[in-house]
Amino acid sequence: MDKKILIKKMKEFIPVKEKELNEKSVYIENMSFAALRDSLIGLGTILDEDFDANSYVVNVPAGIANKNSAVVAVQLKESELFLLGFAKEGLISQHTAEKAIEKVIKKVSKYVKK
Repeated sequence: MDKKILIKKMKEFIPVKEKELNEKSVYIENMSFAALRDSLIGLGTILDEDFDANSYVVNVPAGIANKNSAVVAVQLKESELFLLGFAKEGLISQHTAEKAIEKVIKKVSKYVKK
């Protein structure tokens, strides 16, 4: 994963605190970059699409009753999908970024290795 590149892309849309980033990766099979895009459409707003880095930055509604949103960077590298998420939280954390990452994983679940 090109973490620095993904963070830089995220910072174009939200002031990211790197210590508060949520990070996850899943192994996938038979997923193309186009299939990734098709999975992300309808999940949230695609903010950035980079064909060279095989990455997307998506604004995903999450948190309690989807009232908060998170910015999630997703990168497809061979048989692995890397995800970085960040959300501004109030005094009581809603774990918005974690929930947003799980939403992305659920949308691509048919490609996730069991």
